[in-house]
Amino acid sequence: MTMPQRTHRETVDVVARACRILGKLELTHAALGHVSYRLGDSETMLIKGKGPGEVGLRYTRPQDIVQVDFHAEMVSGPADLQPPSESFLHIWLYRKNPHVRSVIHVHPEHAVLLTICDKPILPIYGSFGGLVREAIEGIPTYPRSVRISDDRLGEEFATCMGSKQVALMRGHGVSVVGSSVEDATVRTIELNQLVTMTYKAYLLGTPRAIPDDDIQTYLQPVDADAPRPRGSAGGDAGTLATWRYYSSLAGED
Repeated sequence: MTMPQRTHRETVDVVARACRILGKLELTHAALGHVSYRLGDSETMLIKGKGPGEVGLRYTRPQDIVQVDFHAEMVSGPADLQPPSESFLHIWLYRKNPHVRSVIHVHPEHAVLLTICDKPILPIYGSFGGLVREAIEGIPTYPRSVRISDDRLGEEFATCMGSKQVALMRGHGVSVVGSSVEDATVRTIELNQLVTMTYKAYLLGTPRAIPDDDIQTYLQPVDADAPRPRGSAGGDAGTLATWRYYSSLAGED
């Protein structure tokens, strides 16, 4: 299964919806954070605009999504909006990883707290939730707590994140990439679940990783798109099912 083909207008709508879902689920604070989508093979992207007319993620409307080129210059959008200062974070993740279609940057509280206290993310659960492999292989943490507001910092951050799909940013937030807006959104929510559970585990005591045998099981190659006779769908079908769940939870249906 592949993700649905959309018109430009429909793509704008889904970027705005992703913003609202993440905002309503409290994955950021105030008016901060942004979702972007790379347009085809061009060096342009759709992204939530900032500026005098900006609104918080949970209130994002289609007209709040602007088109920006890979020099962080406005291509189209309302006169009271402009490219986010951290457009360079998105731009360099796209440049370093041509297969990436969507980038999300938000500020989950527990992710920020864990990085402040240098608490590592461990593979503390398996079948409970997502990002098990990422936790096993190690989630990178960008060591600086600055706004990614120019090409130099954008390239530095993208190099730190490398080919990983998620990254923490010390005292700042998280960045997530995906093959679609839905994919990046679901992965962002799964990362928030992992850091929240990890934070609570540290409050209770000393978290332990899952057993080595389980780790080896989760490291085995899996064809995510292979048909499953039982259980939840994998691959794109599973991502879309999870997206629909969070759309409903956020009142977006």
